[in-house]
Amino acid sequence: MTLLSDPAGTAPARPVSPVSPVSSVGPSAPVRSGSPVRPVGATSTSPRRAVAPASPLARAVAAAVASLDDVDGSVPLEVRRRIDAMLRLAVDRHLARVGEDGPVAAVPALRVACAHLAAGDLEDAYLALLTARDLLR
Repeated sequence: MTLLSDPAGTAPARPVSPVSPVSSVGPSAPVRSGSPVRPVGATSTSPRRAVAPASPLARAVAAAVASLDDVDGSVPLEVRRRIDAMLRLAVDRHLARVGEDGPVAAVPALRVACAHLAAGDLEDAYLALLTARDLLR
C-alpha cells in the first residue's frame, strides 16, 4: 500500500491500494467482504439458466416472441400456422383454467397477434406479442 499526497500539501495523505484495473475476476481482483469484486460488464464463467415464465400462457408467448425475434423477411406459412396454433391452444387452456373473470388482460393482444400471423403481417404480430408479454408480467 502506498500513500498519495497532495503536491501542494493541502490535503492529508490517504492510503491507496495497488490494484490495477482488471477485466476478469482473478487473483489481482479487489476483494470486499472476503469475495472478489466483479468489474462491471464482466461475464460469469458459470452457465446461466434462463428463468422460465410462470404460466403456460406466458411460456407460449415467450416461445412465439423467440420464433419471430430474428426474422428478416417472410416466415413460411407452416411456421406461422404452428405459432398460431400454439398461441390459440395456450389461450384456450388459460381461459379454461382461470375462467373469463381471471387474469385475462393479455388474451385480446394474443388474439390480435394470431390475426396478424394469419394475414402474414409479422411486424404487427410481433408487436402484439410484446404487448401480451408485458401484460402477463
